[in-house]
Amino acid sequence: MENQLIEQIKSKSVLCGIASEDVNLVKSLVDNKCKDKTLFVTEGLWAVEKLIQKNFEVTHFYYNQDNLQKADHETLEKIAKMAKYAQKALAISEKACKKISDRDGFDEYFVVAKLKSYSLDDIERLIDGKTNVMAIVMDGLEQPGNIGAILRSFDCAGGDFAISTNKQARLSNSRLIRSSLGASFMLPVLEADINTVQQWLVKNNFKCIVTDLQSQKSYREADYSGRIAIIAGNEHTGISDSWRRVKNAQPIIIPMLGTCESLNVGFASTLVAYEAGLQKFGNKKTK
Repeated sequence: MENQLIEQIKSKSVLCGIASEDVNLVKSLVDNKCKDKTLFVTEGLWAVEKLIQKNFEVTHFYYNQDNLQKADHETLEKIAKMAKYAQKALAISEKACKKISDRDGFDEYFVVAKLKSYSLDDIERLIDGKTNVMAIVMDGLEQPGNIGAILRSFDCAGGDFAISTNKQARLSNSRLIRSSLGASFMLPVLEADINTVQQWLVKNNFKCIVTDLQSQKSYREADYSGRIAIIAGNEHTGISDSWRRVKNAQPIIIPMLGTCESLNVGFASTLVAYEAGLQKFGNKKTK
């Protein structure tokens, strides 16, 4: 059975040299230097099922041809599935894998796909008729790892979509993709102007949940019913002041019981998102 899978994989693949344009493409994505900001890369096979399930356009799939014979049956099945699905399946050497990998040691599989594009109009159609909706707005966040971790936590808490304003990092950043564990492309995520987003949220009856050190209301006492948007601010300067003046803004505070004044934005967002998700959906969100 393994030999049959290996033959299937090879029949769908072409050999690709270490100096080729295709290897240089994935290297540029891993290093966040690719000019095409619609492309992203995942290292490993963890995203195979997710990408196929959601009908993503996968442009390239790379695998280490030197270790193909050593792969177990489950791994070979995933390789075969992606080799068949991708527009181009490329067999590369272990040396090429080491060249392009951004992980300790190196990875043996790389998937390049196109991010799906969303607009506020798309989101409006997505939530049409729904009264219980949870969004997160990432305002001026700079660190790709933070953004990815926030999206991962938000997805786990039952979030519906995310918006980036005053963007400092691109959504195709390889560290962002990796730290999100797929949430950055499985969730609808879009970029938009802050003023436009604030007006859109008001128009669509969202309450903005704003962390504020001056607030007297604990995040556990907030009203998370209906449509809410959790606002996550910059790692150093916090949220833009205009969020506090948005109609239906609801200031909350996460009590600090020690000597530090505040939590890292990723931890703070996770606490608020989970409290909101548990209040809104309980232990299970129905689709």
